[in-house]
Order: sequence, then structure tokens, then C-alpha cells
Amino acid sequence: MIRLSPGATLAVLLAAAAALLGIGFGVARRETNVRLERDRASARHFCDELQHELHRLERNYESRLQRLARTAPLNDRQEIWRACDAIIGIRQWSLVHAARDHALDWHLPIEISPATPIPEPTLNTDPAELQRPRVLLSEAELRQGTDDSGWVNEPGAPLFFWFRRPVDEFVLLLIDEPAVATAFDGWISDWTARAFAPVRAAGGPDQLFAPGDRIAAAAGTPPSERPDFLLPIRTRFGVWQLASWDRYEMRVHYHLPTLVGSSAVAVLVAMLGVVISIQQRRTLRHSEERVSFVNAVSHELRVPLTNILLNIDLASDLLHGMQPEADRRLCLVQEEARRLARLIDNVLTFSRRERCAPNIRACVPAGVIRAVVAQFAPSFARHALAVEYRGEVTEARLLDADALSQIVANLLSNIEKYVPGGRVEIASHLEDGILRIAITDEGPGIPPRDADRIFLPFERLDSRVTEGASGTGLGLAISRELAAQLGGTLRLLPEERGATFELRIPAPPAQPLRACDAA
Repeated sequence: MIRLSPGATLAVLLAAAAALLGIGFGVARRETNVRLERDRASARHFCDELQHELHRLERNYESRLQRLARTAPLNDRQEIWRACDAIIGIRQWSLVHAARDHALDWHLPIEISPATPIPEPTLNTDPAELQRPRVLLSEAELRQGTDDSGWVNEPGAPLFFWFRRPVDEFVLLLIDEPAVATAFDGWISDWTARAFAPVRAAGGPDQLFAPGDRIAAAAGTPPSERPDFLLPIRTRFGVWQLASWDRYEMRVHYHLPTLVGSSAVAVLVAMLGVVISIQQRRTLRHSEERVSFVNAVSHELRVPLTNILLNIDLASDLLHGMQPEADRRLCLVQEEARRLARLIDNVLTFSRRERCAPNIRACVPAGVIRAVVAQFAPSFARHALAVEYRGEVTEARLLDADALSQIVANLLSNIEKYVPGGRVEIASHLEDGILRIAITDEGPGIPPRDADRIFLPFERLDSRVTEGASGTGLGLAISRELAAQLGGTLRLLPEERGATFELRIPAPPAQPLRACDAA
């Protein structure tokens, strides 16, 4: 389980609050594309001028056609041909009569060797004996109104300009619309180079389309969407169109309920982080105060305890063999004092276990184990526990002798408390630089379901065998943590009878110890 410091907890929750706030802003964000209508005064003025110019061109063109039809000498076809060729778009000159005698009609093609036969107009009826392509025109329609000239543009038929002469004769001019439209296009293109300047100065985007969707002039870069303003200018020779687009502005606003809700959640998370951080700091401060108190008390206890053990050893030496009962009593006091010393060592180790670093040095594992067993010799003898060694590591190895001594002492202390008697086997050997120590007893054993629980702090098994045994429940927990700090493991092996604890820790080779170091 990962434990965060108060500062880290506060940072994590503040980051979460900032993330929630950012997500809230992202969800609440709304973008609206607002249309900004432009001032098109210059565009409208240009359209008015363009329409006036196109109509002027049309009137001029019609005036030239009228003058040609009125003044052309009917008896000089060569002169008529030259006059028609001087005007753009005339493909054929036709003189038709209102009478039914079509033999008086005559037609003069202006285009030399046309690719397709040119249709010839006729009034009222189409003579069956004539095989040329014909266009039937209605005399009644030509005589409508008071005008003596006009246009005939029926769906599916060519475009004709007609002119009525005084003696029931009609001059019909076949007009090539694309040719006239091209001429108009060229003239307007030159004209727009000057007239379109005010529209271009407005910034656009605007485009002027000539007949056939050709772009005659442009201002700005138009978008791909359809234009917001389209003004057509219709002429007899095509439609001109001014297309204009409005400007669009992306405006951002926020959905207030979403923004308020996300902000409230973010503030709550940030406040929760502050509260948890304050609580963690208070808890840590109290824990440090308790640890400091335990350390201080434990250190204060160790000083008189050391003096007690020293004086007991001296008294035992003085009374050895003189008064057996006093000697036995002193041995009991010595065992309890050593048990108290182990308890103080465990409490100190537990209180500072996260701040201790292993003290690796050269030592002989067999000597460390035998020194610990020697401390339990009187108690084991009184409990009928016999220690047997199976294999010993007698060469020098690099490891933490104090940690190894404490682990073995805690394991033997459990045997002392919970095993009523029998054989205790201590087996140790090396496997590829790993020191393996297995301690086996013939006690009541530990159920497999409790194999992991017994290594938790302050956990003790409650059964008839262990009932009445004293202990803090720290020994195995501290032993496993010490083994982990050394880079090893401590576990309970499955056994049918008794219990076997296996310790595995790295033990690299070391230089042989000198006599003074071994002592």
C-alpha cells in the first residue's frame, strides 16, 4: 500500500481539483459562429454601374443592328456582307416577305463555310419543297406593338433580330449568342478593372461571375460555403452575378450550470485535500511524538537494564556453586532481564524501522546463531527443549549480524513461549550466495490459514496451547521486515507437525576474519 506524505496528498488532490476544473471549463465551453453582416454600399453601387454598362452595350448593339437593317442596300449583297461582317455575332442576313410567295425571300450567310447548316427563317408557313433547315416565325407576333424592330428568342430556336421595312418586308439577322457574350465579357472585364476597385478596397470576400460561371473579378478569399448575398444582373446575352460573403466571428461562452457545478466539485476536492493534509500532518506529529516517547522510554530502560544484567552476571560468578537456590534464582532473573532486553529491542526496531539502514559487515553466521542460542540455553533446559544443529556456515559472510541475531532471537523466543518441549532443529547452509536458515520445532503448529496473518504487527494466535503466553505480537512482524531490508524473505513452511520458519538472505563472501574480529 502506497502511503503519501501530507504534501504529496495535498498536491495530488489539488491537481485533481485543477483537472476537474479544466474538464468543467471544457464541457461548459460553447462556441457560436456569429454572422457579422457587412456594409455592401460599394458592392451595390458597383452592381448599379455594371447593370447600366451592360444595358448601354445592349442598346449600342441593337442600334448598330437597326442601322444596318435600315440602311443596307438590298441590291448590293457584297456591301451587305461587308457591313454584317463588321458587326460581331451576325451569322446570316435574311430578307423575308409577308406574302405567301416565298420565292422572293433570300438569305445571305455571313460565316464562310459554316460547320453546320445555318437555318433560314420563314414567315407563317414552311414551304415543303424547300429542303434547307427552317425556322418558322409568326408574322402576327412580329407586328405586335408599335416597334419596328426587336428580338425573337424562342426556346430551342436560334436568336434573331428583326427589323420591319416599309413594304411588308422583314430583315432577320441570325445572331451568334456565344460570340456576342464573349465580346461583352471582354469589354466588361476591362471595365471592371477600374470599376471594381471600391469593392476590392472594402476587403471582401466578393466575386463577380460572368456568364458561364467565369470569375471576372474577386476581392478577398471566399469560403467554401454558399454566398450570403447574391445579386444577379440579367442581359440578353447571359447573367452576371455578384456574390458576397459576410464575415463570421467565433464567439465563446460557457454553460453556467455546468461551470458552477464543476467549480463547486473542484473546490470541494481542493478543500478535502487541505483537510486530509492537515489531518495527516496532525497524525504524523502525534505518531512522531509517540515514537519519540517510546524511544526515550526504551533508551531510559536499557541503561538500568544493562546495569542489572551486568550485576547479575557478577553475582552469578560470585555465588556459583555456593548456594544453588540463589544461583537458580539469579538465572531466572537473568532470563527475564534478557527477555525484557529483547522486548525493548523489538520496540525500538518497530518504532524506527523505516529509518534504519542495514549495517553490513563481515561475520560468521554460525557464531551469530550459536551466540543467540546460548542466551536461551537455561530457559530451553527448563522447558525440556533440546537444540540440534544440522549444517552450519562457518566461513565469513557479508551481512547485518545484529539484524540476523534479532531475527533468530525472535524465532527462538516464540518457541520458548509456545512450545512445551521437544526437539528444536536449526539447519543452515548456502545456496548460490543465499544464506538459508530453517528453524523447526515440535510444537502445536500454526494453521495454514494463519500463515500470513502471524506476520502482521500485534497479531497473536489464540488457542489452548498459546493461552496464557505473554507477548506483544511484534516479533514475527519485525523479523519479516528486517529480512526484507536485508533483501531476503522470512516465511512459514507447511508442516504436518510443529512449525518451520525459513529465512533466506543474501550473504556474499567476505575476507576471513582475524582472531580479534572473531572475538
